[in-house]
Amino acid sequence: MAESMLVLVTKPPYGLEDAFAGLRLGLAMAVNGMTVSVVMLEDGVYNAVAGQKPDAVGMPSNVDATTELYDFDVSVYVVKEDLAERGLADATTVEGLKSVDRGALIEMVSTHDVVTTF
Repeated sequence: MAESMLVLVTKPPYGLEDAFAGLRLGLAMAVNGMTVSVVMLEDGVYNAVAGQKPDAVGMPSNVDATTELYDFDVSVYVVKEDLAERGLADATTVEGLKSVDRGALIEMVSTHDVVTTF
């Protein structure tokens, strides 16, 4: 039986439901006792930017969904190279996020029992 899950969030917030679904899957697995890590990469790094206004588009907050993960000891990471490639290297990110490089991401993939991508 799988004991750990890595959720890769590759989609931007608010245009699709993928990112929100990935964050909620991470929460559901953590609530049920699984060790979970979440990584925002590629266009998923847009979920890491603080100051989002989801009410403007009538969507639930991905920032709130992210910070709720902390209550269940889920580590949430953002890939710094992907932030830089999108001009977000100096952006203020959601409090509590940890920055990792692609090398660390590769290590995370190899150390989790299940890896899923949204």
